[in-house]
Amino acid sequence: MRNTKQIAINILWLSHKDVTGGFIYARNLLDNLFEIDKHNKYIIFLNKSNFSYFKKRYEKYSNVSFTVIDIRRDIMLNPLRAISKFISKIKKDDEKREEIIRREIQVYINKKNIDMLFFPSGIIYPKGLTNIKTISTIYDLQHEYFPENFSENQIIFRRQNYKYTALNSDYIIAISNYTKKTIVEKYNINLDKINVIYLDAVKSNEDISNISIKLPKQFIFYPAAPWPHKNHKFLVEVLNNLKNKFPNLHLVFTGVTKNKKLKEEIDILINKYNLSDKVLFLGFVSDAKLCSIYKKADILVFPSSFEGFGIPIIEAFKYKVPVIAARNSSISEIVGDAGLLFETNNKEECKKYIERILTDENLREELIEKGLKRAQDFSWRKTAEQTLAVFENI
Repeated sequence: MRNTKQIAINILWLSHKDVTGGFIYARNLLDNLFEIDKHNKYIIFLNKSNFSYFKKRYEKYSNVSFTVIDIRRDIMLNPLRAISKFISKIKKDDEKREEIIRREIQVYINKKNIDMLFFPSGIIYPKGLTNIKTISTIYDLQHEYFPENFSENQIIFRRQNYKYTALNSDYIIAISNYTKKTIVEKYNINLDKINVIYLDAVKSNEDISNISIKLPKQFIFYPAAPWPHKNHKFLVEVLNNLKNKFPNLHLVFTGVTKNKKLKEEIDILINKYNLSDKVLFLGFVSDAKLCSIYKKADILVFPSSFEGFGIPIIEAFKYKVPVIAARNSSISEIVGDAGLLFETNNKEECKKYIERILTDENLREELIEKGLKRAQDFSWRKTAEQTLAVFENI
């Protein structure tokens, strides 16, 4: 009979109010992991703002418990620690605050005899924990290849934390072979320390029959928050080149806008080409609305210049939407032969592929069939099973 392991999962850096790729990964992984593993014991480290959300989601599993690492909890249990955290926060002394949290978690690890600590959010936080095996998921090292896409503070943060995570993890989960290759290339990590575990699409179990969302009759879909590497301006340029031949063709974007300066630049370009009635920014949408959009989309065009994985590609495959994508980073690996790949930033090649899909029904059906077949290679259940194998074998 195998031993029961005490596995802590640190999601302090994730928030259900900020649905990032990291949050989507962690939520879907844990949903499936707790469903298949009733043997090991899991302790989730989280903050107070996330407690209700995750407790409601996972309290049905008897082998899952929760530990809140938060000032508001400390006020009752440890007033001195709460004061120290508050002062460090006011002074913006991140190192001091991290040290306080490190001591708090270390005491818990020692007291509860935790076997391993899993960091699904991309970095080890807090640093310096001892007497514990660590597993970390790394999504991508974009900052090492396109530093111009980040602010100076972001570069400093990523370089310090990602390198520390890679060097100090006992085991690393990479979300693509491309990410694995870059970790080895940049940090000289032993290949045997890294396991590639793919992700899957975001799914909705909600009834979408009552979803009301006004969409154009013919549109290209691109679900991506505006960031430099996502290349929204590229797609606006391509649409401008297509507008005479396809006057009813629109662009639909979804995703939270955090880079307001870039969004302004995109808007200026849209106005320059008189496309304001043909480009829609829907912002954040629920999983159900996302599903509804996919079911009506004509094409997914994915022009990103760098990806650790590319979940929308798998979503499009599963919703029977033909895929056109840029040939770079992990994108070629995930698409395989199930989509049309153009050279990054090659507007003419992208335009040609869009024209072909809109006018060639046989090609469209062929890509949909290939996409459905390719989609079978990805599932959150498989992600959970392979992650559990890492826990069991470490």
